[in-house]
Formats: sequence, structure tokens, C-alpha cells
Amino acid sequence: MTETSGARARANTPEPERVRGFRPTARRRNRLAAGLALGAVAIGGNVLVYSSLDSSEPVVQVVRDVPAGRQITPDMLRTVDVDVDATVNVIPGTDLGSLVGQYAKVRLVSGSLVVRTALQSDPLLNPGNAVVAIEVKAAELPVGLRERVPVQLVISRPASDDSAVPATIDGRIVGLPVASDSGLGTQSVSIEVAAADASAVAAADDVRVVLLVPSEDPAARTSEVGE
Repeated sequence: MTETSGARARANTPEPERVRGFRPTARRRNRLAAGLALGAVAIGGNVLVYSSLDSSEPVVQVVRDVPAGRQITPDMLRTVDVDVDATVNVIPGTDLGSLVGQYAKVRLVSGSLVVRTALQSDPLLNPGNAVVAIEVKAAELPVGLRERVPVQLVISRPASDDSAVPATIDGRIVGLPVASDSGLGTQSVSIEVAAADASAVAAADDVRVVLLVPSEDPAARTSEVGE
């Protein structure tokens, strides 16, 4: 009697529900796979970025502005580690010492990397030439002036001589225009001219600057022949 009652009690007791495990649908499985793939791509990209940072090499950098024609001194340059394309014509840091004593062919801006074509072994001022500073009204300076471009200086004729014609002298810009201290709204420009013409340019009261079509820099040509 007791066993029968126990069997009945067990028969009437509901079985506990079985705990089902997480079974994602096909759509969810696809989303999980896509997420894992994106994560792998992101990790791979970070690995490539950090590995490329390790491939940086020392190159030469300018630490302060260097005007065209200035001779290079040790305090003007330093080495920095950068990662640049092999096609960029930078100068390896190991060559920094060999650059001291050379001359800047163009203005070197502080923070920029030095390239071979920006330097030369000979001075920019050619033998037989001189540099003259003239003051010109800011409004009379042509647009596009830069260092080493050829110009023509036009010296106005004297007011007392109507038969005289303006004199023209060929030159080359060696110093960019800077504001003059005269207070007349003029700018000072340094120009390389033949030594024989330097006195006439320096004594002129009214000089106009005419920008010519850029041509080959004779100083650069002399440097290439010397090399």
C-alpha cells in the first residue's frame, strides 16, 4: 500500500523543465561571424600601423629659418626619426656632418626636411657680382617674387633731362622683401647685380623691379660643374 501511494505521488509530480542552452539562429551566427571578422581586420590594421612606426629612420631637419645663400652651420640642422616613402629625396641623418659648410640654394623653413637639391657647395653670389639693397614701394613690387628669380631693375631718368631714357640693369633676387624702417611704406629688397652696376643701383632714387620669366640659376650651374 505504501509503495503504491509513493508511485502515484511520483507519477503526479511534474518533471522539472530542462534548461536549454543558447542556440543562435542562422542570422545571428552570420552576424557573429561578421563581427569577429571586423575585429580581426581592426587588430591587423593596428599591427601594421605599429610595425610601420618601427621602420622610421633618422633624416636631416632644419631647426630655424635659413635664407638663401646662407652658409650652413651645425646649429641650423638636426636629425629626426621619420617614416617617409623611399621616393622622397631626404638626406640620411648620418650625412648631417657633411652638410656643414654648404650653402642654401633656397630659403629653408624651420621644421622642414632637407633635400639634396636645396643645397650646393659653392656660394650663391657669383664672382664679379655684388648684392645691393633697394627700397621699393610695397604696391610697386610684382607678385611672385621669390629668392633666386631673375629681375630687371628700371632706373628712372632724371626729371631735369627729358632726352634721357630709363636705364635697365639685370639682377637676381637674393633676399625677400621686408618692411623698411623708413616709415614711408616701402620694403627693402636685396638684389644681386654685376659689380660694375652696383653703384648706379645704390645711388638711384627711383628703382622699379620687373619680374622676368624664371631661368636657370647661374650659381646652381656653377655648382653642378664643380661636382
